[in-house]
Amino acid sequence: MDNSVIKALATALEAEKTGLINYLNFAYQIKDETGKNMFLRLAMDEFDHMRLLEQQEYSIQKEKCFLAVTIEPSAIEKLVPKLQDKDLRIRGKQGIDQLSALKTALELEDQAIKFYRAQAQTSTDLNAKAMFERLVDMEQAHYELLQAEIDAIEKTGFWFNLREFSLEIE
Repeated sequence: MDNSVIKALATALEAEKTGLINYLNFAYQIKDETGKNMFLRLAMDEFDHMRLLEQQEYSIQKEKCFLAVTIEPSAIEKLVPKLQDKDLRIRGKQGIDQLSALKTALELEDQAIKFYRAQAQTSTDLNAKAMFERLVDMEQAHYELLQAEIDAIEKTGFWFNLREFSLEIE
């Protein structure tokens, strides 16, 4: 097995652990229940990513190959395109603290997307390529959810990249 693949898995595992710890810390610190629950859900997804990567690492050590995996859509992936209730977005008096946490989380997701995309592009093993591409999709769903939360707090007029508008005359 190519040493760069083993290094990539180790890097990915560390990134997922860092994400998990950060999201748990954010959930602990944020007082808003909706924000707390969102960060707990993100932490659960990062834990699932970590387990998947650990399984692949074990397979490479024992079998010298990547496992073919089927990764079902996460709860966040199912939620992002269907989310209609704007009350699910983070609001409240703790907006500044939440905003800081959200922007940090957004950066983590962006880094993960770039890393997994690069690994997918350079992987010659089809199972590795498929796994990394699937991880890109999952991290992209996280990114979109976080961006929607940031847009809600900053009142940018966008929600899930859609322009919000009012029928009222200004």
